[in-house]
Amino acid sequence: MRDDLLTEVLKRLQNDYKFKAKGAWLQEGKCDACGKREAYARADAPWVVKCGRVNRCGVEKHVKELYPDIFDNWSKRHKQTPENPHAAADAYLAAARGFDLMRLRGAYTQEWYRDPELGIVSAAVRFPIPGGGHWQRLIDQPGRFGKKKATFSYGSSYRGHCWMYPGVTLEDLACADELWLAEGIFDTIDLVQKGKVRAVSTLTCNVYPEHFLADLRRVCGAQNLAGPRLIWAFDVGRAGVHFTRKFHERATAEGWRSGAAQVRPDGEGDKLDWNDLGQRDKLKPEDLVTYRWNGEVTIAPTATAKALLIYEREKFANFPITFGGRQLWANFSIDRIQTELQAMLESDEPEFEDFKALPFTQQWQRAAERAVEIEEVANCTFRTLYYQRDPNLEEGAYFLRVDFPSDRASVKATFSGAACAGSGDFMKRLASVAPGALWTGNQFQIVRLMQRQWANIQVVEAIQFTGYSIDHEAWILGDIAVHKGRVYEANDEDYFVLGKRSVKLRTSERMLRIAYDPEKLNLDWTRPLITAYGPKGLVVLAFWVLALFAEQIRAKQESLGFLEMTGPPGSGKTTLLEFLWKLLGRVSYEGFDPTKGTNAGISRTLGQVGNLPVVLIEGDRGQDTPHAKRFEWDELKTAYNGRAVRTRAIANGGMETFEPPFRGAIVIAQNATVEGSPAVTERIMGLHFDKGRFSPQGKAAGEALKTADVKDLSGFPIHIARREEAILVRYAEAFAHHEAKMLKHPGCGDYRFAKNHAQLAAMLDALRLVVTNLSDHDVTDAHGLILDMLAERHRVTEQDHPHVILFWERFDHFNAQDSSQLAPEHPINHSRTSDVLAISLVQFEARCSANGLRMPCTNQELKRLLKTSKARRFIEVKAVNSRAAGKTVDCWVFRNPDSDTVKKGNS
Repeated sequence: MRDDLLTEVLKRLQNDYKFKAKGAWLQEGKCDACGKREAYARADAPWVVKCGRVNRCGVEKHVKELYPDIFDNWSKRHKQTPENPHAAADAYLAAARGFDLMRLRGAYTQEWYRDPELGIVSAAVRFPIPGGGHWQRLIDQPGRFGKKKATFSYGSSYRGHCWMYPGVTLEDLACADELWLAEGIFDTIDLVQKGKVRAVSTLTCNVYPEHFLADLRRVCGAQNLAGPRLIWAFDVGRAGVHFTRKFHERATAEGWRSGAAQVRPDGEGDKLDWNDLGQRDKLKPEDLVTYRWNGEVTIAPTATAKALLIYEREKFANFPITFGGRQLWANFSIDRIQTELQAMLESDEPEFEDFKALPFTQQWQRAAERAVEIEEVANCTFRTLYYQRDPNLEEGAYFLRVDFPSDRASVKATFSGAACAGSGDFMKRLASVAPGALWTGNQFQIVRLMQRQWANIQVVEAIQFTGYSIDHEAWILGDIAVHKGRVYEANDEDYFVLGKRSVKLRTSERMLRIAYDPEKLNLDWTRPLITAYGPKGLVVLAFWVLALFAEQIRAKQESLGFLEMTGPPGSGKTTLLEFLWKLLGRVSYEGFDPTKGTNAGISRTLGQVGNLPVVLIEGDRGQDTPHAKRFEWDELKTAYNGRAVRTRAIANGGMETFEPPFRGAIVIAQNATVEGSPAVTERIMGLHFDKGRFSPQGKAAGEALKTADVKDLSGFPIHIARREEAILVRYAEAFAHHEAKMLKHPGCGDYRFAKNHAQLAAMLDALRLVVTNLSDHDVTDAHGLILDMLAERHRVTEQDHPHVILFWERFDHFNAQDSSQLAPEHPINHSRTSDVLAISLVQFEARCSANGLRMPCTNQELKRLLKTSKARRFIEVKAVNSRAAGKTVDCWVFRNPDSDTVKKGNS
């Protein structure tokens, strides 16, 4: 390992594992998987971190998986110079791949590759290949290119040829005992350097190397040699296994001695190639013996031959095997083998004469071959890929892949522990998720199968929500994730490997459909947004970006304000919200109406996102709908601080409950303002929409936003998330400035108001790191609007609700009528003292009706709103001894600010 790389890797390892240096080893580090201080690595070349608890854990992790950023941008770390034009290529091959460059120099060059579609550039390690042209591996952030991390030059005619290790000739290969045919060039290099075998690269697994083998046969013929035994050593996976079997059959038919090598039988298990194994020091002679045996099992011509190979090595009496795309069960009965052995030894048939001369071991194997019983236990094959665990709940599931004998696509699904532990339950679950798949085995067989598959099962954390996970410091957005500025795609097993941890979305539902191009960020929509909505559009955009950092901001500042968007129908709220959702990859969505949801539905909607907006559209709050009483705005108070909005029980027979924290950001979009307690209204930043900007230009801009293609917009959150560090630094600087400014503003009457609006203003400044085409004039106007929102919020919270104001106007009118009478029979104020007011709402309604006046609102709404009264503070509801002689009346009691007693107390 290079000195510069070693220094950086050791620093990271020490920080994460807390190793103790003991001679040539780093020891007593804390294992990520089991938590025990048994992790160790070499001090001089810490390529792999291993757990010493081999039987109970034994996890191994390569430093490239732990710290991919170190191995991701070679041309910047190692500058190309006239003296060393291949500096980055040398560093990559030596440090990232672990090769000895002594015999490789001259076989490769460092070049530049520009993707014609994406228009992005990377340094590349380029190898000339037979047939003309070249193969190259991109070495600067290859994840930007999707799956095109390696490319062939256009028009290359490499098909049927093989790349040979530098200095090796066909004459050398003709004299070899065996020749390994690997898929990749890097695999071949490690097989030669560390495996000490003769090897060539076929460059692809799906083309038979007919030209190379024809040339090799001519050389063998010229030297009167039989030629080497071909060992087909393709990569792990279905394609590698398929073509290994196909090419083995063809090579055998052409007269070659042929075999195979696989990391695991049938290409199952971790997707480690020969280069990965070389860096893990697993290409020693004893390892190669195992790989050859794995290959022989993989290419076994019959189920019986395959079973016999396993029996000879493992000595199991019965065990599962797969063959022909079906799950089988092999049974070697000692009694049957002995019976067959005795029968052949005692037979007088000539065909058994040679058998009697064989050593006993071979006799036993021949008898076992005749005695084996093989039955089908499933008409498909299945493999447990990993166990997915919900870190917040005491539950999890096994994730299985089901494959079929035909070319049908594989099926992946979760199986509960109960479904895997019982034969009958497994049969039901398999049939329900994989059409046509049928399990016919028994209880012993399913237990034995799972026992083998779960021996070293991987654990993947499955989170319940889409968006940012603060525990993983990553945005998990369906099929794409962002972690510390780096973009990740889900692997073939549908999860992300983020350094030392593996994580996935628990649900297969994809809320967001993101089309991300690392080099293209479409910002053409900013001008139509400003034309249609002016500074209000920028303010809502700022809150949208603020929502993408909700967890980080609450972690630092303990709260995040709510945005309220009000306005009459047709004022453009829906168009704006649907467009902003397009920026996040969600189409034809505005929000959800909590009055139309059940308690469970509301709870799940609030909890299913992290660092994303939760938009509540509630147009029917004034109606006495069945669900309206189930949701009150006061329920959102805890969401302000990121705490649980609702609690639900865990179905485990115990007393445990689950309180998922609120991870998103609240947006309230409705026609009227929120009618809630001061505790709620003080958490809100209000923004009112009207039709004042309606014009032909505004209409055209609105239509442009409506028709914008989500594919051109949805990469926006990825570009934002990748700039996390810079945006949060800019945000923190801007927040300090805006908060101090707002606390001095004459319209600010509360620290909470200043904090909420300063958060909005700060993110408006910070988002310009990504949204670079905003003019200073437009941003200044938006900041002015935020200050107006601050002053308006102070005014609104100091004033009673319009329905309450109308109630007191009616009360004052009725009270004046009573004052003109000496002793009214039904006074509107039943209080005997002047410091309080006691009002019967029943009588209030009757007086309204008698005077031809309407009630301010429904009784239900009025009762709720009167508790928020500010002009005359609500005290309680109780039975009052009315000043009308001899009567007790149920009254709402309020403080009377006009009484002399109250005035003296206030003074």
